[in-house]
Amino acid sequence: MPYRRLPTTDKARLRALEAALNKVSTITTRNIPFAKHSIEELQNVKTQFENALKHYELNIKQQSDNNKNYKATQETARLYLSHFIQVLLFASERGEIKGGLKFYGNLQEMGGKLPSLNTEQEILEWGRIVVNGEQNRVRQGGSAIYSPSIALVKFKLEEFSDAAIFQQNLKRNTLRAFEKMQQLRKSTNDFISQLWTEIETHLELEAGSEDEKRNLAEEFGIVYVLRRKERKLLQKQNVEQTKETENEVSLTEKAEEKPRFVQRDLFMQFN
Repeated sequence: MPYRRLPTTDKARLRALEAALNKVSTITTRNIPFAKHSIEELQNVKTQFENALKHYELNIKQQSDNNKNYKATQETARLYLSHFIQVLLFASERGEIKGGLKFYGNLQEMGGKLPSLNTEQEILEWGRIVVNGEQNRVRQGGSAIYSPSIALVKFKLEEFSDAAIFQQNLKRNTLRAFEKMQQLRKSTNDFISQLWTEIETHLELEAGSEDEKRNLAEEFGIVYVLRRKERKLLQKQNVEQTKETENEVSLTEKAEEKPRFVQRDLFMQFN
């Protein structure tokens, strides 16, 4: 016997709910194979799941679309910050920086190498260190560095910080929508399972053969899956049926053929 398979994707869940609603709309109330109050519940479950899915997909799209702007501002901030640090290191090497690199965290201990600026956290952390260090150095009488200026570097870092905060908010929205979808997927599958059980129980009394029962159940959206042995058996039956049909056709064609050579011999005999 084929077994029924609950939906495993969101689109399959919607198809199952829509199929049941569409079938209900074509039959009389007396012939509905599940509890009457379930019709309204069926509509509510479908509407709730459909709206939640649209909201979830919208959140994913917004996060994906904004990710391009986020990556662009990240690369710009990294570029300006790394260029400023390079100019700072060159000026320090030439002895043009009053007070050396003591204002810039452990930059002096890196032996003239750039710090890692690959992640959001690294860019923002080193940006804070460099901006504060440069402002403190200038306040103590040091000459400001230009090309790029620290004001421009700070502006690019603030732009990136705002973009990072906005992207994090979008991620949280997507995560909340995902968690809600996870709960709805379970509750919707539970509802579909109960609905299908009611339909099968009703059709057990109404339908005749198992094939008739399955056909009627499938009209309400129930999905049946054949096991491997059942698929092989069905294929074998189809092959045998095809051979029988071909044999019948062949016999029919032979029966319809006229024995022309016999007629010709008889005609010659009588003449």
